[in-house]
Amino acid sequence: LLRRAPAPGPAQQTAAAGAGSDPLDVWGPDPLPLFPLQPPRTGTELLADHVAAMVCCAAVDTAGAAPGLDWLDGPALLVDGERRADLATPVLSLVEDGDPDPLRSWLAEVGVRCDKPVRLV
Repeated sequence: LLRRAPAPGPAQQTAAAGAGSDPLDVWGPDPLPLFPLQPPRTGTELLADHVAAMVCCAAVDTAGAAPGLDWLDGPALLVDGERRADLATPVLSLVEDGDPDPLRSWLAEVGVRCDKPVRLV
């Protein structure tokens, strides 16, 4: 995706020398990335995202929830037509502290049936 441009030949070097300075030469010959690079995600962050995805699948399957998309925040879970933004705290409690009680109470509040298998379709 990001490739270094081939080195100019001798004829191109002499033509470029007389052409003046290019204001974009400040960053060098390498192309700039389209988006700033993000640090690698930790295992805890990945696990929290996977648990949240599994909870959302279970809510869609058993509680009548619907997937949604917020143009600023990305994926959203809609329960009874309302966006639920309170899922992150119980998931982090489970993943970081090993405490399942906040997530269990969230699941019960939403109406997710934990005895039903989750379909990953």
